[in-house]
Amino acid sequence: MSGAIDEDHGVSEPEAMKARAIAAGVPASAIVLDELGVDTAATVEQTAEWLQQRGVRRVLAVSHYYHQPRVKLLFERAGVLAYTVPATMSRRLLKEPWFIGREVLAYYAAWLSPFLPGR
Repeated sequence: MSGAIDEDHGVSEPEAMKARAIAAGVPASAIVLDELGVDTAATVEQTAEWLQQRGVRRVLAVSHYYHQPRVKLLFERAGVLAYTVPATMSRRLLKEPWFIGREVLAYYAAWLSPFLPGR
């Protein structure tokens, strides 16, 4: 479970996800938390390193449907084969069109990043 700690409220996104997973029947011993996942690139970097230390070369990444192409791109660039699964959404997000537009731009920024000066 990856995410950040909300500095305003002191809430850990990974801890919240862990609680939901445990409530859904996932054993706590099967859950690893990454509270340094402040953005997608940081999450991939932390996770890829953790996986590689354990000799794992594949990951199942669960995220919003519009986020999956960038997650897959970044994991594969880090040497990890990523299979993506869309998270179940119980309702549409009010800002979903904005999130999609932002994600399209973020995908192309990530795709171009190795070619930019200073990288």
